[in-house]
Amino acid sequence: MSNVKNITNYMDPFTHSKVNSEDGTVIGYQSIGEGPSLIVIHGALSTSDNYRKFAQELSDSFTVHVMDRRGRGMSGPQGSEYSISKECEDVKAVQEATGANYVFGHSFGGLVTLEAARTNTSFTKMALYEPGVSVNSLPTDWDWISEYEQAMKQKDFRGAFASFVRGAGHTPLKRMPKWYVKFLLRMMIRGDRWNQIETLLPSNLNEHKEVQRLESTYRNYQVINADLLLISGEKSPESVHQMIRVLDDTISQTQTIMLPNLNHLSPENENRPVEVAKQIKQYFLN
Repeated sequence: MSNVKNITNYMDPFTHSKVNSEDGTVIGYQSIGEGPSLIVIHGALSTSDNYRKFAQELSDSFTVHVMDRRGRGMSGPQGSEYSISKECEDVKAVQEATGANYVFGHSFGGLVTLEAARTNTSFTKMALYEPGVSVNSLPTDWDWISEYEQAMKQKDFRGAFASFVRGAGHTPLKRMPKWYVKFLLRMMIRGDRWNQIETLLPSNLNEHKEVQRLESTYRNYQVINADLLLISGEKSPESVHQMIRVLDDTISQTQTIMLPNLNHLSPENENRPVEVAKQIKQYFLN
């Protein structure tokens, strides 16, 4: 059984805990609320702090545990042997510590959730918001990975971020020249938010190499028997909606919903987490 360490801060409505994953890496998580335990697994350029408002909206019905995935926040480093399997071990450690039967995954956290659910049958209900699953991509769709890596070697962190934003394809910036995207992002994202992103760029690169490696392995998810809600935002690109349809056809016990006026980042603090939380609450309580 993993060792859990609780950290109390009386000025913060969240409690902070840490648990050891299978390889000894410390995994931290923030908890709030009362009721059945629900784990929240965040996306790539985020930490548990980016989902506090989302968690607070759910806290009247659930005990919400927001993980810091390895490589950020309260958790230890990704490690030299990083892979999606390590992420699954981390989820298992938090699940065992909290006894959670419910899980919500966003973006890359959604991919982690699906990979974990292939072997971990503890979760009876899962909800995913635009999971980071890649289906039917062309080889050239991944050219941005090498651009990103080269920019990181040159310490051109703004260039690396621009390569990611254009390549990931979740915004109209994909169709714009890289120099212009770099300029726009510099104007739009500054201060603390940029400092966080810059810190997470190395982890983000490793994570998206895993997304590429798992390209079109979605058929592996046929073994998942848990009830699953697949959510997308209306403003997200067609490739996201196509991916949702593919997962819906692949996994047996699914429901799908498209939320009007929302985009890929809607579950995070500065976007539309209240609207996403409302759907999540309704699904898990039914």
